[in-house]
Amino acid sequence: MNMQPTILKNIKKLRKITSASVMECKKAIIFSKGNINLGISYLIHKSNKQARTTRTKTKFKINFILCRRNKTKTKIIAIILSTETDFVTKNDLFQKLSTFILEVACLCNNKSELLKYKINNLSLFQIITYFSKSIIQENIEFKTFVFIKSSFLNFYIYHNFNKAAIIGFSNYLPGIEYISKYLAMQLFANENKINTYVRNNIINLFNLKHIIYKIL
Repeated sequence: MNMQPTILKNIKKLRKITSASVMECKKAIIFSKGNINLGISYLIHKSNKQARTTRTKTKFKINFILCRRNKTKTKIIAIILSTETDFVTKNDLFQKLSTFILEVACLCNNKSELLKYKINNLSLFQIITYFSKSIIQENIEFKTFVFIKSSFLNFYIYHNFNKAAIIGFSNYLPGIEYISKYLAMQLFANENKINTYVRNNIINLFNLKHIIYKIL
């Protein structure tokens, strides 16, 4: 039986899924004996191996930040991905990947747990590395994972997603949604510091125990 048509069909299928080159897909299909899932794993592992040799030389200049708050407004998850250029952060595929990572982050408690999280027997770290090398073709680094709890939390992300502020209050009060957003925005206008007078007046006015904030 001539297996050539089947091999070609699998190469095309693997290339459509991964966007890898024809030669790389051919090697993967031969290695995996025609198994598409094993072929994908082969390409990802190979990409990770290549990435380890170049990661130390890469200069990551651009941060892309996403945040998510739970329904009770008491927890916030934030992630930062770093890239070499801002062109990548505007890419639709990159933004979908970032949203996917944020979804997974909501299931984890720290960066290590997140990067080891398995999806179809592949860690999130392996998926990010493969995506950056074979699809985006620019290095992507998972830089930061932030998990914050408080009685009330809010956040503000700067318009180009490269800066963010998370702010928390010791208790929930009417109007605090607007006030917290205002203070989070003020952090950027005042060089990452909330004006002491404003901060103390809000604490006294609403009888708060504390206001916490974090700049990303």
